[in-house]
Amino acid sequence: MQPSLLLLALASAAAASPTHSPLAPRGQTCRKLPQDKDWPSQPIWSVLNATVGGRLIATTPLASPCHDPNYDAAKCDALRAGWVRTSQKPANVTSFESSTSIVAPYFQNQSCDPFTPRSSACKVGTYPSYAVKVTKASDAIAGMLFAQLNNVRLVIKNTGHDLLGRSTGTGGLSLWTHYLKDITIKDYTSSSYTGKAMKMGAGVQAYEAYDAAHKQNLRVVGGTCPTVGLAGGYTQGGGHSMLSTIHGLGADQVLEWEVVTANGSLLTATPDKNSDLYWALSGGGGGTYGLVLSMTVKAYADTKVTGAMLTLIQQGADDAFWNGITLFHAAMTSYTDAGAAFGYYLGQGIMAIQPVTFPGKSKAEVAALMLDLTKKLDAAGTVYTLTITEFSNYYEFFNNYYGPLPYGTYTSAQVQGGRLIPRQVVATASANQAFTDALKTIVSDQDFHVVGVGLDVSKTATASNAVHPKWRSTAITIVVAANWDYTQPFAANTANETLITNKYDPLLTTVTGADSGAYVNEGDFQQPSFQDNFFGSNYAKLRSIKNKYDPNSLFYATKLVGSEDWTVQADGRLCKA
Repeated sequence: MQPSLLLLALASAAAASPTHSPLAPRGQTCRKLPQDKDWPSQPIWSVLNATVGGRLIATTPLASPCHDPNYDAAKCDALRAGWVRTSQKPANVTSFESSTSIVAPYFQNQSCDPFTPRSSACKVGTYPSYAVKVTKASDAIAGMLFAQLNNVRLVIKNTGHDLLGRSTGTGGLSLWTHYLKDITIKDYTSSSYTGKAMKMGAGVQAYEAYDAAHKQNLRVVGGTCPTVGLAGGYTQGGGHSMLSTIHGLGADQVLEWEVVTANGSLLTATPDKNSDLYWALSGGGGGTYGLVLSMTVKAYADTKVTGAMLTLIQQGADDAFWNGITLFHAAMTSYTDAGAAFGYYLGQGIMAIQPVTFPGKSKAEVAALMLDLTKKLDAAGTVYTLTITEFSNYYEFFNNYYGPLPYGTYTSAQVQGGRLIPRQVVATASANQAFTDALKTIVSDQDFHVVGVGLDVSKTATASNAVHPKWRSTAITIVVAANWDYTQPFAANTANETLITNKYDPLLTTVTGADSGAYVNEGDFQQPSFQDNFFGSNYAKLRSIKNKYDPNSLFYATKLVGSEDWTVQADGRLCKA
């Protein structure tokens, strides 16, 4: 392939209809791998590198200093010390500062593992072979056209936090959006919204958005892990927040998307323009309909925020602890009715609610709201601590509970699954007790813990979007997780994922009902019937939009729309199912 041919393909793509690819289906049933005879030659990759201004990066696995012939003891020790802490230096380089590294241990597949012996192989393995450092639309267009012309698997990577393997792929060409960092705060007017807005590049991470908003006495909706890229899978998959009860999910914030579709067209998608694409991108899953370059979201005047840090502790009688959990869940709707949201960790002998978040409420108001629950906890003999703290703004609140900013202290190496828990479960005594019993069963297995996020987003959607309809009746989104232990055999860790798939997710489903749904960003990568569980009644429409904007299935990601057409072979090759 000559440079002029690639440029001609790019020119054809730019002039094409947004709904029809300029490239005819090639007929191959599998994407190519580096060992194939017809894998693109080095001169062909050099053409792509020239086209993107020298920003094509050949993958060198991050853990290569832990293996011969590149062994470096000091570098390897640093990698091991921070490998699972993707929010804290130096470990953040394991995901968002690397063009192809990811946090999902199952999908790392020990390709180049800092915890395996120095003499073991360090391979590119399940990581993409190359990545384009995307700095503008033409970089993304060049990568997409190259992948299609050469039948190479395409991957989209923002920060690599995704735990379902959507940011990687054997033999892939990755489009790495981390350096799309522009932020603009402006006045915005449309048919559905008038007010302050923030336009952010796809690479903007939560801490950067929060800082920019704070400097203007504003706040924006984002998650509790400050290093996640907001415009990627977080918002495109829904996106919960401690501000969600009062402002909505991440997907509810979007005013417009700037997106490159599979044929190389650069489109703006709003509720009024390319509205089907806007609808799909806003909750229908990331990396599926196009590559997002930027999004514009609502920004809100900041207010005081009060946090109620409640910790239940198992001391003595087992029943007192679990009765306290039942009481908290029964009380939670009174908090969400007051605009609150919360997150909690439940493990053996402890439930840490970190914290119940009340935007706009004073310390005195929150104390009054918590009083009824504390009286009931006292009567039940539940051991607990409660600390209520008022902050002058959301930024200070966030830094206190989820900092220190910018990186925070999140760990990420785990296997997981989960369910959306309907409000009727916690509002009905018998169902709430069954919920407690299920949680007790899960955490009685010492390998497992539960993370919950409580909220009420039934009233906060101002424009139609593809968020799973069951979110609107959800009280808590539950994640069942087991930490990945790099000192144990790979099979021991994957056995925990199988337990989630076959035992613990079904156990929760007996409480919620089969149609309660699951959160597409925090679900099980082995999720059966993912179409119903992750997308519900939206799936058929999403599939139609996928077919319109990506008719040749350029975009693939685990358990997302259209993924049922493909299968990953034992060697990592992506093939038609």
